[in-house]
Amino acid sequence: MVGFASAGTRFTTRVRSENVWAFQSLSLILAGSRILLAIQYTVNIFFVYKKMKPAAKGMSAIALTLFISSLVYLGMYFAFLRRHELRSYIWTVWFALFGLEMWIIMGLSCVTQGIGFQDTHLNVRMGLLTLIIIGEGVIAVTRIVNKTVRPGGWTKWSFVHILGVTTNVYFTWQAYYDLSPTSVLGKFAHQLWAQLHFPFHVVLILLLEGSQILALTLDVTLKLTYLAETIMFACEEPRPKPGVAINLLKSTIADMEIDYSKGIKEQQAISHILEDLSNGPLCPANGNPAATYALTSDRMGDLMGNVTAALFSSMGITPSEKIDISQLNSSQLLRMYMEVLGFVYVYYFITAALAMGLFAAFVLLTRRHKSKLYTGISIAVRVVLAVFLGGLSLFASYFALAYSFMTSPVILYAFTLILLAVLLLDRLLDYLTTRKESKRTPHTQTQESEGNDLKLLTPVSEVVVIAPPPFRLSISERNVS
Repeated sequence: MVGFASAGTRFTTRVRSENVWAFQSLSLILAGSRILLAIQYTVNIFFVYKKMKPAAKGMSAIALTLFISSLVYLGMYFAFLRRHELRSYIWTVWFALFGLEMWIIMGLSCVTQGIGFQDTHLNVRMGLLTLIIIGEGVIAVTRIVNKTVRPGGWTKWSFVHILGVTTNVYFTWQAYYDLSPTSVLGKFAHQLWAQLHFPFHVVLILLLEGSQILALTLDVTLKLTYLAETIMFACEEPRPKPGVAINLLKSTIADMEIDYSKGIKEQQAISHILEDLSNGPLCPANGNPAATYALTSDRMGDLMGNVTAALFSSMGITPSEKIDISQLNSSQLLRMYMEVLGFVYVYYFITAALAMGLFAAFVLLTRRHKSKLYTGISIAVRVVLAVFLGGLSLFASYFALAYSFMTSPVILYAFTLILLAVLLLDRLLDYLTTRKESKRTPHTQTQESEGNDLKLLTPVSEVVVIAPPPFRLSISERNVS
């Protein structure tokens, strides 16, 4: 984590002279981590060798594997120094080694007696790590609230957007902990359950990050809608005074609290347009429509376009240098930025589909339902919904459809509603299971009571024989001294 944080944006799919140091430092960090793990296993071998020789042999093989992989990572450090055609792709060896290490260690722990995840704290640790990741999503929600609500206060649409992101985080947490293991898993099932958490955590991070970007995009479109309504209000009947209308435009833009650190040109253009509005009539005169006025359609388009560019640049989204945004009107500019965000749209629904698929795997591994039929229903529904979520990403090929979806709050509730449907399905299956068991219980108790017709009670040498109703017979026998 420290290595990736230090690399930052320099970690790309291409190795160049200016970012090669990031790949070298990551290789050294990976080599050092493997050496430390090998030392930890060696220390464990020293303590368990006499009592658990099979486990010691298995851990010796694991320590040797980690030591060899550390040498490979160390060799990659020197491989990045040389300039050749394959240098740009050397980093892919990392992921091959990750997979090789995982499967070797997993295989050894499955076949070696005394090594495994059973009777360990892994369930708790994995649950806590998942909770930390979801907690990061909660922190991100507070940041979104700060960006969207602080400038202009709560509105009905800001409430809808925040509610969508919040319920998304909550139902994701509920859907995961609803599938936590409630009994001891098998050795292989426990291994698989643990390994699936690593892609699951990656999916969770991407999913929560994608929902935040989509929420901020909706906030941008909402602010642009308010600005357009303010511009139209300036020339509507009954018209406000020009000074009042201009101040209202300035306050509307100021309430957006735009970070102009990456949009200095847009800030200058916006200030220039607002200053020019006070130099003459603001709107066309009713008696003389041909007279000159300041708030023309071109001027409105320039104002909307510069505000749009400034809002997206404050999110860190800037167009390619090849694109001349001065040649685009406000609607074309917004559409262009939405096309840039099309990648976010695609990966959001792909990660949502992967999350639902992993939930289906967790249902199978943790035996969420006692009945095989109900387990099959729960898995099948999750798989179908995963395919549906993946299909939503195909909207990106028809941008008009994707654009209308991305600018609607429905996009924030798509995954939330699907999670809610899955949770309700599990509750329904739990209810049916409980109802079926409750029907069996009285019948079983009746059979047990009918089989126990005779009971022996011996107070003061008295024998009482109780027959089934309606016949009842008591026989008393007293001792004669």
